[in-house]
Amino acid sequence: MASGVTMVKELPKNVQALFNDPQAVKILATRSSNGMLHMVPLGSLVAPAPDTIAFAKIMAKETHANLEEALKAGTFVSALAVKGGEAYQVRCKPKGYVTSGPVVDAMNEKFKARGMTVPGAWLLTPIEVLNQSPGPNAGKPM
Repeated sequence: MASGVTMVKELPKNVQALFNDPQAVKILATRSSNGMLHMVPLGSLVAPAPDTIAFAKIMAKETHANLEEALKAGTFVSALAVKGGEAYQVRCKPKGYVTSGPVVDAMNEKFKARGMTVPGAWLLTPIEVLNQSPGPNAGKPM
C-alpha cells in the first residue's frame, strides 16, 4: 500500500464469502494505547458488503477501547479469516460503532436464538487485502 494513502478496498467475492462463512475462524487484531497487541476470535465477524467488515460488540471491552483509540488516531486494525487451506488478512480502518441499523438488526436476529441481544456493532473499512493461504501467493496483496 502506498505510504500515506488510505483507500477503500472492496473485498474480492471469495474473501467476502470466507468472512461470511460461519465455519471459518475469524480473528481481529487491535493495538492498545500502550502498544500491546490484542487478538480475539470473533464468531460474529462478517462482511455484509464488499466495503464493510462488521462484528457484534459482546464482551469486547478491551477490543472496543482499542477500536475507539484507533478511530481517534486514524490507525489500522487487522481481520483474519481462515478455513482449511484458505486464509485472508484484511487491514482496516475503524469506521465507527453503531447501535442501530441493518447490521445491528441482522446480528440481533442471529443472536436471538442464543437468548442474547447485541448492544451495537463495530464497522470497519477494508483498506488492504492480503492472501495468507499457504502457497506461492502467501503474503501478497490482492
